Amino acid sequence: MKIGWIGLGHMGLPMATNLYKAGYDVKVWNRSLGKAIESGLPYVESLEDLLEDRDVIITMLFDSSSVEEVYQKIINSGKSIKGKVFIDMTTIYPETAKRIAEMLIKEGAEFLEAPVIGSVIPAEKGLLTIVVSGDKEIFERYYDIFSVLGKQIFYLGDYGMASTMKLVNNTVLGNFLSSLCEALVLAEKSGISRKMALSVLANGAGKSMILDAKMEKLLNEDYQTHFSVNLIHKDLSYAVDLAQEVKVPIVITSTSHQLYNGARAYNLGDLDFSAVLEVYKKLSNLS
Repeated sequence: MKIGWIGLGHMGLPMATNLYKAGYDVKVWNRSLGKAIESGLPYVESLEDLLEDRDVIITMLFDSSSVEEVYQKIINSGKSIKGKVFIDMTTIYPETAKRIAEMLIKEGAEFLEAPVIGSVIPAEKGLLTIVVSGDKEIFERYYDIFSVLGKQIFYLGDYGMASTMKLVNNTVLGNFLSSLCEALVLAEKSGISRKMALSVLANGAGKSMILDAKMEKLLNEDYQTHFSVNLIHKDLSYAVDLAQEVKVPIVITSTSHQLYNGARAYNLGDLDFSAVLEVYKKLSNLS
């Protein structure tokens, strides 16, 4: 199986590397060639070369617009994609996934929508959770690819469902972390050390995978990026839009969305989303 990989950001690079280390024939292409060269993986210089040579193309990009841009280039490349399988693992808007599927199927290709749950460390270890939509037979045929990248794989049915589930998951992710930061600042302003507050929360109401993953970051204000402010803000933006469509009040998520927007206003967008703690500190006049 010849796999082409597009997108070598914080998540894409370790995921592509895991497939390569697992013995798959992987070649990468990136819109900025420098990242492909620096990846240490076999690469091609043009999208056309990738399409010519690969059977399965996997994309892991930033957002809906970048996904639509790349797939429009694929459709307009002049290369036949009939019989090829495309798997998009980006977190995108559900309607975007449906449009991409329609475009590709019309050209005789197959498509799976497969966003991932997890950040850089699970990606490096092949321990992501993956939610997949599309033709079940195609999903089962390429299950081994997903099993290299993730520890839990869920099949959700028709196009749009996997992206919807990813947005639902990330409302919990964004809301929970912003609640933790709010609690920490409340504790500190009341005279309780952050270290003590984190220890109690980890054994009380805050006990969670999220706190386990972010405890050291919150304690030491280490905002090295595992999952950026810009990404959680984007995902919550999509979730708010989705809630408008399906007529669901999304009060807590809307507030979290604005807090992460505040982090972006403080030029923290490229940092880990635990940097939302800085927004609470500024609002509370906590140095």
